[in-house]
Amino acid sequence: MTTARTKAKKKKPPIALGRRLMKFPQVKGKTLEQVDFSTDTEDHSVTLVFQDKTALRFGIEPGFTVFADYADWATGDMKPIKRWRPVRSRLFRG
Repeated sequence: MTTARTKAKKKKPPIALGRRLMKFPQVKGKTLEQVDFSTDTEDHSVTLVFQDKTALRFGIEPGFTVFADYADWATGDMKPIKRWRPVRSRLFRG
């Protein structure tokens, strides 16, 4: 038997132990114009630039490797479209 109380209660997906999930409701519905990825000596960051001239920037501490891929999830399963070579911060470059 389904009640109004059970309908209103949505199940949240489980979050792995130690994982922190952050949401950014300020950008919901905005149109993305470009994505900038910087590995400059003084600036490690990913910046999402929107058409309304606002931006969401993720600053990254040195000592990382970024793996980027682009995929289609329309079927519910990942179908890779493009993978880029890993980018390593200057700290890890040989």
